[in-house]
Amino acid sequence: MSVNLKTILKSPLMAGACLTATVTLVGTMYALTHPRSMVKRAEANPSGQATSCKTVVFDDKPPLNVRATPIVQPGNIVASLNNGETLTVVGEQNGWLKISAPATGWVYQNLTRQRCESDPPIAKLASRRGVDPALERLPDELGTRLYREAVSQFQAGNLPGAIKLVQMISADSAAYPHAQTALKMMPQTWNQAESQYRKAVNAREQSRWNDVLKIAVEYPDIRYWRERLAPIVKKAIQMQYFAESEANQ
Repeated sequence: MSVNLKTILKSPLMAGACLTATVTLVGTMYALTHPRSMVKRAEANPSGQATSCKTVVFDDKPPLNVRATPIVQPGNIVASLNNGETLTVVGEQNGWLKISAPATGWVYQNLTRQRCESDPPIAKLASRRGVDPALERLPDELGTRLYREAVSQFQAGNLPGAIKLVQMISADSAAYPHAQTALKMMPQTWNQAESQYRKAVNAREQSRWNDVLKIAVEYPDIRYWRERLAPIVKKAIQMQYFAESEANQ
């Protein structure tokens, strides 16, 4: 069964992945494959108002080491920071962030997280990420915050870190039932996305572009895996687009 190009372009992932099939999707593809820089401190939102962002420590195994140089080697640790501490970022190099406060040195970017005042409400996050919308109605307490951070880490590609955060939610938290569901669903969804990604890679290597598009239509909503799949889908759409163009000539 062939996957029609017009049908594919209705998929959120296809709209984000198609760069060359139609000019109108260029901006969407760029946004998908070029996330906001960690070093940006403010940016304009649609209302025209400045949006304040900050980079904070988020290490699965705290404290986070600050190093004199952007490399892991003995003797270059100059400070250690706890989770949640705000960093003043002044530069970036090969996956490392140069900071001037609360210490001067370099930290590994993947062990930090950016928070912005304009971050969407949890209900909007839920609609995009497959999270229970009821989370919006939960009280703003430690368990809820841990769950939100777990969802963020899960979407960023840190499954072990997300699981650890979920496991920290106590039984007396209102988020506990959601956490127990997440403990089961996160690994399952992750494994499904990873398996489908491997199939897409194999399909690409064998030039089975229609199979790539079939995989993408029902792909799990995990940002980390969607971003990895996007270039393969882009190529598949491009190849099908050219094939259909030649057939219509």
